[in-house]
Amino acid sequence: MNAKQKIAAQSLTGRHPELGTGPVSTDIYCDPQFYERELTGIFRRTWLCVGRVEQAPKVGDFFQKDLPTFGFAVIIARAKDQKLRAFFNVCHHRGNHVELRQSGHCVAFTCPFHGWTYGLDGKLVGVPDASGFFALDKSQLGLRQLALDVWEGFIFVNIDPAPSQTLAAAMGEQGRDLAGYAFDGGTAVFEYEGTIECNWKCMIDSFCETYHVPILHKHSVKETLAGPDNPYGRLIDCRLKGPHRTMSVWGNMAYTPNPVQGLAWQYSPGPAVTSGVRDERAVLPKGLNETRAPNWSLDVAVFFPNWLIVMGSGMYFTHQMWPLSANKVVWQMRGFLRPASNAAQRFGQENAMVELRDAVLEDCNTLERIQVSLDQGLITEMLYHDHEIGLRHQYHVVKQWVEDFERSFNPDHSAQEAP
Repeated sequence: MNAKQKIAAQSLTGRHPELGTGPVSTDIYCDPQFYERELTGIFRRTWLCVGRVEQAPKVGDFFQKDLPTFGFAVIIARAKDQKLRAFFNVCHHRGNHVELRQSGHCVAFTCPFHGWTYGLDGKLVGVPDASGFFALDKSQLGLRQLALDVWEGFIFVNIDPAPSQTLAAAMGEQGRDLAGYAFDGGTAVFEYEGTIECNWKCMIDSFCETYHVPILHKHSVKETLAGPDNPYGRLIDCRLKGPHRTMSVWGNMAYTPNPVQGLAWQYSPGPAVTSGVRDERAVLPKGLNETRAPNWSLDVAVFFPNWLIVMGSGMYFTHQMWPLSANKVVWQMRGFLRPASNAAQRFGQENAMVELRDAVLEDCNTLERIQVSLDQGLITEMLYHDHEIGLRHQYHVVKQWVEDFERSFNPDHSAQEAP
């Protein structure tokens, strides 16, 4: 497919008749009771990304990660055996936090309240005046550990004491197909975070379709990710892989940058994801631009439930949504750029950061107004375009996970009727 060929208006949803084509209820985006069911049926039993291995590369290195949905933080530490472990930041004595720093290096964690000390492997190794306790068994009082595993340098934890799936199984076909991407090359990192009054799924939806690009992004990325040969911003492709999905986004290879953009793009260490340009030298894994379309610019890979990677040939960034209620979410974004080796490349990096920031702020701009309409019952159904198939897929996956979980505890009866 070349840049002059047209992408059909209805080319994606028909591949998945199980998803249907009709409207879907808005209740799961605003119902507090359904939100509580999501916490139990989804978030308390799935693998959740908490960082990258570069954040704790050496023995004794650690960092904390807040999990806003649950209201606590976990410590990720590298022990003497070189293994990463995850612990609840809770002393077994009286429940104080054993570590107050967000990151650092240490030989042990010592509670600042009474001085109980824990090794990097979580074992309780020191208790002041231990003889004053009654039947104290230090072997049973180590830091509470969470399941931890790593995919392509990303660290995941699961708060379920006995996860039903390994991380590899949870990442599934999509995880296998994206393995080998140069994630470790993005060593220049920038971050944005905010609390937004909208449902967590609404926020994910805003990044999973390009139908809005020609309208919402008319002053930012319209000409690079839509343009004359794709005026409606249609997707190249959408691949559904279990609960996950990947959308391939078209790029306007004929776009002429303005003078500042031109300089930034010329000297950038890698193409910005907002540019519509790709690095032809980059070796892509099977699951990135899977159709090998020549006018491809980036893929949006969604890993259920709350983690997205937007992957180009020169940089990538992640979104993570941590729900706080049915209509409030903590949004975290991390961008990963190739390192700059001179001032010109540093300028290119800064331009990429600013262009991306502006486009993402445009995406976020709509969310709180949408949520008001949902909460007030002013809209009761969602109508999805063919190229919004990712949104339709998320709706069905969320309902299925919640209902399947509830059915597993009550096999003789149907799960609660989902809204």
